[in-house]
Amino acid sequence: MSSPPLLDPAAEERSSDPGRRLAALDVLRGIAILGTLASNIWIFTTAARDPSDHGPDLAGLAQWFPNGKFLGLLTIMFGIGLAIQHRSAVRRGKRWPGKYPIRCLLLFIDGLLNYILVVQFDVLRAYAVVAFVVAFLVLFADRFQIWFALLFMVIHDGYMAHLSLSSQDSASDGSARPSRTPNPEPEAMGHADPATGTWWDLVLSNLRSFPEPLIVNAEFTTVVFMAGALFLVGGLLYRHGVFEPHRRKLRYVLMVAGFGLALPLDFVTTYFLAPEHGHWARYFFAWGVSFGLLALVAEYAVRREFGRVGRTVSHVGRMALSCYLLQNILGVLGSRTFFDQPWFAQLPHLAATTVAMVSISAILIAFSWLWLRHFDRGPAEWLWHVMYNFLAREGPAAPTVPR
Repeated sequence: MSSPPLLDPAAEERSSDPGRRLAALDVLRGIAILGTLASNIWIFTTAARDPSDHGPDLAGLAQWFPNGKFLGLLTIMFGIGLAIQHRSAVRRGKRWPGKYPIRCLLLFIDGLLNYILVVQFDVLRAYAVVAFVVAFLVLFADRFQIWFALLFMVIHDGYMAHLSLSSQDSASDGSARPSRTPNPEPEAMGHADPATGTWWDLVLSNLRSFPEPLIVNAEFTTVVFMAGALFLVGGLLYRHGVFEPHRRKLRYVLMVAGFGLALPLDFVTTYFLAPEHGHWARYFFAWGVSFGLLALVAEYAVRREFGRVGRTVSHVGRMALSCYLLQNILGVLGSRTFFDQPWFAQLPHLAATTVAMVSISAILIAFSWLWLRHFDRGPAEWLWHVMYNFLAREGPAAPTVPR
């Protein structure tokens, strides 16, 4: 019986390697989910922000560090999830991609609902499109997949150069210059501010702006080509043993490239180049750091067992889809209740955002821990399981019951 797409790691690993869980995958998914929250939380707490403070102070550094890096890690994990699904189908003698496009459709619908009803800064629809394309590309030999990944990167680099030139033209003709802040205001991204107006006003605004993410200069277009490369490279790394003990040299190369090269370039691009080049940090160099994070966790997993902290984060990873949706819902609710109160606005931005981040993270961790004590998959994962079985005509889904 098939599982929800991409974000049901437990089922993916059971189907591809019965009786064995690769704990590092759950931990990495959990880190990616909490890390994307660490980046997005600054948008929800804009009420406490000093608009004139864009320099590399402590608050600026706290915004810079997660910016783009955990989004990249999440993208790589999606690619690894696709590789696991493909390997499982091959081992069972099933045709590929088979019914996998149904999973992509469900992912796109989920992203669409999240965009309309919750927040606009959602990448799930881009992931769905990329997953559909890459599902066919993984049928090619590895050397061709490398060429496809390079092609995606060349297109992405060309598009990034276009964004830089467009920003320079806007600055030269007197238009508003891009913000140097790592995480810009919602309006700067073409999004409605989740903290203003009623929820229904936000929904109507999202519906009116629905086509905007599909045009040039939107985040959807920015993400989709680079995600194609990361999906393919993530799958290649998984198949070539990045989590295996004997591939330590590969992991060290990734860590040196990610932390020794990409991380400094990300910092310099963010704070010392013109603001119109800032997108190179979030959508290029930061994603290089993501491979370093992947290798670091993989190396730790090879050397020793994950302790209590690792097991706690892995609960979030096992319920990645549920926790991703919940963190967005909690962020919007917080921005409309606590985060827009006068007392909250008087707090230093770093302190206010830290309180918000810790609070939402604690809810995610507690929720995933309690839920998985009684059920074998998260609520969103179970719903996806039901929907997939219905669309794929694979019979009724097994109920989410106590273990």
